[in-house]
Amino acid sequence: LADVAGAETFKGGLAVLPKLGLPTSVWAPLVSSPIETLKVILPYAVTMCAVGSIESLLTLQLLDGIIDDGERGSTKKEVIGQGIGNLAAGLTGGIGGCALIGQSLINAQSGGGVSRLSGMSMAIFLALGIVSFAPLLGQIPVVALAGVMLLVCQSTFAWGSLRLVGKIPNIDLLTIALVSFVTVKDDLAKAVVHGTIMSALSFAYKQSTAISATIGRTKLIPPSGPILPDVKAYLMNGPLFFGSTQAFARLFSVKDDGNDIVIDFSSSRVFDHSALEAINTLADRYGSLGKRVYLRGLSPDCSKLLDRVHAGGLPPYEVIESNPSKDPIYQVATKPQYYKDVPVPKKPSS
Repeated sequence: LADVAGAETFKGGLAVLPKLGLPTSVWAPLVSSPIETLKVILPYAVTMCAVGSIESLLTLQLLDGIIDDGERGSTKKEVIGQGIGNLAAGLTGGIGGCALIGQSLINAQSGGGVSRLSGMSMAIFLALGIVSFAPLLGQIPVVALAGVMLLVCQSTFAWGSLRLVGKIPNIDLLTIALVSFVTVKDDLAKAVVHGTIMSALSFAYKQSTAISATIGRTKLIPPSGPILPDVKAYLMNGPLFFGSTQAFARLFSVKDDGNDIVIDFSSSRVFDHSALEAINTLADRYGSLGKRVYLRGLSPDCSKLLDRVHAGGLPPYEVIESNPSKDPIYQVATKPQYYKDVPVPKKPSS
């Protein structure tokens, strides 16, 4: 190690400890040109913060699984404590850090992971080693540390996950491969961003294909005219949002349906503004052929928003049937101006 890092690094003694106080190399640029300095520092600070937090929380999750003592570590305390520690380290000339999977795993498997003193003891002995035994540590072969890291990788890798190949969706396997590749190529923070985007797109695609309709018959009491005992009804299933509006429109046989149609959303949910537009557009298609659509199972605010979104208000061929005792309660993600004067629905108190 001394040949790689330099003999100065392993000279030992109290001289290796950081000097208390903000380093001049950081303080001087902040005073002379704070904006320019922050532009340089901020990207690295955000990246290190993300990587440190993610690695610490992953380590905490791993240890919770290894030490099955019926308790779970506090993610909030972990992140706050790490932030305070890194802030103090920076203000005193030290270097920030985070939880280390290798050291934590060794600590837990050796029986010390169940005590709060275990991490403190490791830090104290590490400091003693750097101060008192640095020249001896400098003689450790680099290949020995490489072997230790390989052993840590072998111990921490979830080998059972290989059995999932062929059993989980291909998009999930692709996400795992992408995150692993970006982690090795760049860093953990970028890998998490890529993985999150991939997972979000995958989830949106799956949900967009989940909407369906069951065709049945129902009794209809129109606002005017006789009772219709046998009317075609579409019972919607699955979420209706921007990703599923096209699939929603393809579920209906507008030309072949009768003059009165019921669309029941009791087993579905209208999520956003695009869903509202899709419902109004579908009603307009029926209205252009002289047919009438009756909407059931909508949230109270959803009914009012359909009227707000449609140009000129709801047409006579788009009828909303309300049933306060059975209608679901939820909010719709749409523009704030459409929610003006529309009360937010609340579930009745039990």
